[in-house]
Amino acid sequence: ANSSAAAESPAAPVIPAGPPIKMKVYVHYESAASERKDPTATQAMQVTDASKTLGSIIEDFVELYNKKHLNTPEFESLNPHGLCARNDGQVVVPAETPVAKAFKNGDDVWLVSLEEGFRENNAAVSDNLEDKNRIEASRIRAGDKSYYYWAQKPTHEAPAPLEAPKQIRKREAKAEEKIHFKTISSYSFEDDGGLVKVYISMPKIGDHDPAKIESEFETRTCSIRVMDYNGFNHRLQVPKLSEEIIPEECTVRARKDTLIVRLSKKKKDHHWYELHKTKGIGEE
Repeated sequence: ANSSAAAESPAAPVIPAGPPIKMKVYVHYESAASERKDPTATQAMQVTDASKTLGSIIEDFVELYNKKHLNTPEFESLNPHGLCARNDGQVVVPAETPVAKAFKNGDDVWLVSLEEGFRENNAAVSDNLEDKNRIEASRIRAGDKSYYYWAQKPTHEAPAPLEAPKQIRKREAKAEEKIHFKTISSYSFEDDGGLVKVYISMPKIGDHDPAKIESEFETRTCSIRVMDYNGFNHRLQVPKLSEEIIPEECTVRARKDTLIVRLSKKKKDHHWYELHKTKGIGEE
């Protein structure tokens, strides 16, 4: 027998891919995307494998984000293991969670530092864990957040030490960021010459207090917020529109059972085939 061959370690097991799916999520590096000064802080990420995890999405986003900032003066590269993902309700979602189980097509995924995510959201994390995981939640609060967030399945081996995450920027959370929203992911739109009209079905929205319907338009973004509707706050947020708009000419109107958003196109003769500007990984 060949002794050297017998001493070789067995090959690593191959993890089978999940069933094929087709969905898209919008991933935002929150500290940069919220200030709307860095267009690369938001990326549309395609998910075609049901087993693809949030950890993998974070790694894909960071690789692309760092690549786009290679020539940016004084830029500190992001470390994926220094970040965590949370949903619109500011609930931190574990890295090993399949994207398709935690998010729906068109949802927003917000990336924040581990320190910020767990500091602001420890109570929410505990409340959303099953009883058998509550002990683990307390360890997350007290221990190495990077290991417990990014660890795959628990093993009997001691975790390898990880470099402490570096804080890129510290800022006070804005008032809007402290409010929980339900994402408006169901809507229709049409290109109507110089306008793009977005129709959001909301029963009896015409009877809703107009002061609780808020909107914010900029050249390439829009945010529509409906506060206290059926006991929840709702938001349609488009971080990057298909093309530029004229903010001062855009409006929102409530009509019986429909909320109508009118976007005034800057280039009237350009037809919009989508509301969001989509970009695949690696595309410029």
